[in-house]
Amino acid sequence: MGLFSKIAEGLKKTKDSFLGGLQRIFNSFTKIDEELFEELEEQMIMSDIGVETSEQICESVRKKVKERGITEPNDIMELIYEVVSEIMGDDTGLDLTKSPAVIMVIGVNGAGKTTTIGKLCHQFRQEGKKVLVAAADTFRAAAIDQLQVWTDRAGVDIVKHAEGSDPGAVVYDSLEAAKARNCDVVVIDTAGRLHNKKNLMEELKKINRIIDSKAGECSREILLVLDATTGQNAVSQAKLFSETAPITGIVLTKLDGTAKGGIVISIKNELGIPVKLIGVGEKIDDLQPFNSRMFVDALFDLEDVKNKAAEREEEAEVAEEITEQEAEENPECEPETYEVFESEMVPDKITESEPAEEEIPEPEWETGKEEISESEPETEEIQEIEKETEDIPESEPEHIQAEELKQEKKKKGFFSRFFGKKGDDE
Repeated sequence: MGLFSKIAEGLKKTKDSFLGGLQRIFNSFTKIDEELFEELEEQMIMSDIGVETSEQICESVRKKVKERGITEPNDIMELIYEVVSEIMGDDTGLDLTKSPAVIMVIGVNGAGKTTTIGKLCHQFRQEGKKVLVAAADTFRAAAIDQLQVWTDRAGVDIVKHAEGSDPGAVVYDSLEAAKARNCDVVVIDTAGRLHNKKNLMEELKKINRIIDSKAGECSREILLVLDATTGQNAVSQAKLFSETAPITGIVLTKLDGTAKGGIVISIKNELGIPVKLIGVGEKIDDLQPFNSRMFVDALFDLEDVKNKAAEREEEAEVAEEITEQEAEENPECEPETYEVFESEMVPDKITESEPAEEEIPEPEWETGKEEISESEPETEEIQEIEKETEDIPESEPEHIQAEELKQEKKKKGFFSRFFGKKGDDE
């Protein structure tokens, strides 16, 4: 099973509760109004996202709805996906750059600290790292024995003292042994404590001072283990522990057994502490590095939402490239060119620099005969007409009449020679 499949399976209860509630709300509304946003906020609070974070998400969604002119309630799901993705931001892994890297694990009893340490050591061993475990939980009965079982299973070394001994002394000896053995990672188990246990909180500060003095130049991680099934109580624990120790990351356990996985969003938004590891099962390899993008995708279980967001980004990039290309191919017109164009569209705005209309040559069919110069060559048609009419006198009608009369007389003279009168020929 791949990493995403494990996360998706572990978030199944949270997804069914959160996503199912949102979908029911969208199906019961035909328009986007204030009542819809009140229902959404209530559903998010019930999913342990928290009041402050739920209000922030709804406010961001309101702005996006107005900006994009969205009118369909079902389209809001994509906006919630975008806002939650923005809140989760980028991931931050464990810092193991400078050896020996020191990882101190803190949290309340029952959160899963010992189990987390055992699974973490197993992963480090799989990566080829040399690991040493400090059994600094000397207060809880059988805590050392339980940790011994996990270290044997993972195949790593352990430094331990008698039950009830000084935890600071265990940490001191462990750091000395890690340097002597050239270990890559030192994992420190601490006693479970509550914020109201003043002596235990002071002991935690003492351990931090020892680490500063013995391994101040090494990479350091202080991981707070939280039980996801406790919901918003886990967020309260994170706030209180952060006042005592400089927490660098959260380990969220038992995520597969609860519908309250929304606290991941609340922790990231309200505390700014990154979730670095999540437990999505009981197997030794079920402790997974937290991937915010996979978490959001698995929580919403909407492949098309992610595809739509990617398509929208691609369309925006393509539109921007086309605009830049058009700007390069069609630079802005110069003022003179613009004035000519404007004058052609609006005759009332013709500039003085333009040529007047009378200067435009008229078509040949509009010119008169008198405008043709004498030197202009005559066409063949005109020459033939003049040749045919040059022998015709101006009194053409009278001439034609005299010819007709003469022909008539000839006809009469011809007939008179056969039928009679001599005077007719004359």
